[in-house]
Amino acid sequence: MLFWLSKVCVCLQSLCRNFIDVHIKEESGVIWRVTFVYGEPITEQRYVFWDRLRFLKAQWTGPWVCIGDFNEVLSSKEHLGPTNRGEAQTRLFRECLEDCQLLDLGFCGPKYTWSNKQQGDHNIRVRLDRAIANGQFTQIFYDIQVENIITTSSDHFAVLLSISKHVERSFRETKGYIFRYEAAWCRSPDYLEIVEKSWVDGSAGPKSLQNTWDNLTKMARSLSNWSRESFGFPRKEINKLEKRLAKLRSDSTSRNYSQEERDIE
Repeated sequence: MLFWLSKVCVCLQSLCRNFIDVHIKEESGVIWRVTFVYGEPITEQRYVFWDRLRFLKAQWTGPWVCIGDFNEVLSSKEHLGPTNRGEAQTRLFRECLEDCQLLDLGFCGPKYTWSNKQQGDHNIRVRLDRAIANGQFTQIFYDIQVENIITTSSDHFAVLLSISKHVERSFRETKGYIFRYEAAWCRSPDYLEIVEKSWVDGSAGPKSLQNTWDNLTKMARSLSNWSRESFGFPRKEINKLEKRLAKLRSDSTSRNYSQEERDIE
């Protein structure tokens, strides 16, 4: 599935089981292309996938980025497991990227983006997920970053591609606190009491859209204060656990799927 904000101008170009290919138009009029990828899982059929990527390249000469699960590595260093990956497979991937004039954008975070989650010598970890782009794409953005994000519900990591320009990023960082509803709140026995009391206390005065908005703002503040008292700072605890999990998964000296890793997940 592909989702985007309504303010983003996205035009679907093609769709198949391996690609969602779109054009994105900036307010400045610049158009760039992004192809979301699911690589062919069957090794013997993977050459068809590489040829499809070449076909997409032949249709476009502008800025282009591809991101997703390519189901292949660029070198043996991106595969950790009891068996080696075939050199012929990785060579076909490298040749395809060369033909398409696409370069790997690198990453921060854990190196391996997929694990079979087996223990001991049966554990396999591979960097299957990545972002690649051509030279035109890297020239139209001031700052490009790729981060491998830990997930607990999938055997793959999520890949976050940030293409924010420095000016836009600085603007976002100066914004104040944004209220976010936490699903855990409704499981607290005093949640409904807090909501009702907060709403009643702020309902004095004439009925108007502005008063309703003010009341919602007060309720958000009350819920945030109540959350700190009742739940503490779970986001900080989650961040600590994520950092520990990232360290465990980044340890290339061990292939063990440890009990600590399982407990943190």
